Amino acid sequence: MSNYVISISREFGSGGRVIGKRLAAKLGIPCYDRTLIQKTAEKSGLSPEFIARAEERARSRFHLPFASMGTGVSTYTQQGVPVSLQAFFAQSEVIRKLADEGSCVIVGRCSDYVLGERPECLKVFIHGDLEDRVTRCAEDYHISAQNLTDRVKEIDRGRANYYNYYTGHNWGEMRRYDLTLNSSVTGIDGAVELIAALVRLRENQGGGQE
Repeated sequence: MSNYVISISREFGSGGRVIGKRLAAKLGIPCYDRTLIQKTAEKSGLSPEFIARAEERARSRFHLPFASMGTGVSTYTQQGVPVSLQAFFAQSEVIRKLADEGSCVIVGRCSDYVLGERPECLKVFIHGDLEDRVTRCAEDYHISAQNLTDRVKEIDRGRANYYNYYTGHNWGEMRRYDLTLNSSVTGIDGAVELIAALVRLRENQGGGQE
């Protein structure tokens, strides 16, 4: 395959963001994560602060998903579409445009769903043992591990709400991904090596099959 995109979904504290950045560096391709908010702002005309707030609201919602509206069309400028959905549609277009421009790693942002029909998209989900994730968060964010377990669970629920709300699918459902990794087993560097090996394998085979 010529261009390829690696979509990384991850549990909080699993090291998924670091894995994405190190993988991109190893492969010599760009990695997009929080930078997508700024790119979405430029695309939609909405402020980065508003987009970030819209994401937070989606993470706390429990009502029906908007998946029936679809993400494959340019509807974010249409009248009557809730502004939070305008942000999501704009973000989806940015993700597709980045995938069109060249190989890259995209962390989060429902990118596995947005690019799910593309055979060049390798969808990865990274999880880890709760105790390890709590320890990593305490070390990475320099905070006490006391009561951090509940916070890690809360953020995971938020990510699930966000994904389920916009896609109508279940976040972390094994069969929706090409590869799932337990970073407690592989470690950060091991996860990078495994994903890179799968990229090379697919490239040698001339692309993947959905």
